[in-house]
Amino acid sequence: MDGLSASVPVTVNGHKTTFWLDSGAWFSIMSNAKAQELGLRIDQAPRGLMMSGIGGSFRPEVTTISDFAINGSVLHRVDFIVGGSDAGSGLIGRNLLANFDTEFDIAHGSVSIVRPEGDCKHVNFGYWSKSQLPFTVKLLRGEGNGKINDFALPVMLNGKEVEAEIDSGAITLISRRAAERAGIDLDGPDAIPIERLSGFGRHFEKGWSVRLKSVSIGDETILNPRLTVIDGPIVDGPNAPDMLLGIGYLLSHHLYVSRDQHLIYFTYSGGKPFIDLSSPNQNGVSTAAAVSTIPEGKHLVKAVGADATPKNAGEFARQGAVLLARNDSKGAVAAYSHAVKLEPENGEYYHQLSLAERRTGDYKAALTDLQKAAALKPDDPDIMLDLAFAYHAHDEPAQAWSAAQKAKALIAPQSLQVTALADLYIELGHAADAVPLYDPVIRTHREDHNLGALYNGLCWSSGLGNVATDDALRDCKRALKLSNDAPAVRDSLALVLYRQGKFDDALDNYNKVLAAQPKEAWSLYMRGMTETKLGQAAQGAKDRKDAVVLDTSVADRAKAYALEP
Repeated sequence: MDGLSASVPVTVNGHKTTFWLDSGAWFSIMSNAKAQELGLRIDQAPRGLMMSGIGGSFRPEVTTISDFAINGSVLHRVDFIVGGSDAGSGLIGRNLLANFDTEFDIAHGSVSIVRPEGDCKHVNFGYWSKSQLPFTVKLLRGEGNGKINDFALPVMLNGKEVEAEIDSGAITLISRRAAERAGIDLDGPDAIPIERLSGFGRHFEKGWSVRLKSVSIGDETILNPRLTVIDGPIVDGPNAPDMLLGIGYLLSHHLYVSRDQHLIYFTYSGGKPFIDLSSPNQNGVSTAAAVSTIPEGKHLVKAVGADATPKNAGEFARQGAVLLARNDSKGAVAAYSHAVKLEPENGEYYHQLSLAERRTGDYKAALTDLQKAAALKPDDPDIMLDLAFAYHAHDEPAQAWSAAQKAKALIAPQSLQVTALADLYIELGHAADAVPLYDPVIRTHREDHNLGALYNGLCWSSGLGNVATDDALRDCKRALKLSNDAPAVRDSLALVLYRQGKFDDALDNYNKVLAAQPKEAWSLYMRGMTETKLGQAAQGAKDRKDAVVLDTSVADRAKAYALEP
């Protein structure tokens, strides 16, 4: 697991890396930045080819990997689509996953591609379930010579059938049409608005977190879950599913997809089946609400395989990754501690242990284990960047800056990871040095839903560093358009205008920010600075004083960038 993504080690033309498994992608895909990072040649796609995803469509390119190693096998001349918004890694889609049977046991860190031999039409592929028979549900939508090569299945939402698709690269998601068919009131008090749903498309979509009475898959029923609804179809097109059955469900279930039998075998593995974007305190992982009575004809299902004990370091590490994805940070610390004890020379295990320790609030232990990870894997950009942030959190700016410079040398310049490095530069007082980091990233992400945030980061860095403010003004206006007038972007614009001495315009923009976010301490402090520049000394002093009440560090942060009354 990599966060909530099912990751798998692969080798691309001799280069070791990790890709993510995405059963919802009809074809394997990577971003332009990832292709460049891997040194792949990018070619034009067939004329007229368009790709659709959450957030709209894009015109793709293609690349071919000469030697692609995965799961002990080496495949030759493997094609990948290139383009769309940057997911953060290469995605292995259905052109590789769905040509054979697929077994998802993500709760135990395993996804297998299986080619059954012989006559298996009557075989029970739920072989792992010894204590009870597995659930089954039929596969839908045969394509080409009767072959089923996707992951479509029927699901009942509040008793109404919809067509769903297993998507290991997404959260569970329902289309607006399916929600309305299930009788969900999207204008009701229980529908919590969500602003930024995203996928491969260039735009963010809106939606809601809603409570359902039931979700049934085969003979399994989940009562009172909270799920996410997108405002419109999940993707455009006549064959689009009405529901994505996402990574939360796969984390809590063991599934075997049989192509010959047109069946999915599955059992409950334990944990929470759905991700609730309206519950940030739960790290997005939600479960069904408490049920006082079990409906007639139903019974509680025991988890299958939940008591399995890891036998080696790799199994403990996989257990830790799953526990961390489920927001069980203490359990993850225990699992990774076993892993590093069994394999003390494995730097990645120390890295993951440090991430779990940080989630529990044990920052001292996290720093110690990050230092061990960096000593074992000094060329790992993720470890070095995390180490730089850890030093900064411990108020060790010299060590943080040194680690940040090492991370800069290791991170691909076009990677979105650079934006985290730029944020750290700003925190360390080097905003002007952050400005040139953005150009390579922006060039390779012009069709990305993150483009507005990238322009805003460039504008903000320029404003803080007081460099290239004319260019920054243009960048701010681009970001404002792409972000639909987001207050954070307008705040960046106001800072640039302040730096240019356009105090009336800066004040106007700070007023607009504070009208939307009246307790934004930085904007309030900077409005006070602007008012003082305009001769409104009393009001300026009041705003700055009120800002310090909201955030005691705001004056020092401003002073660090020579922003003083």
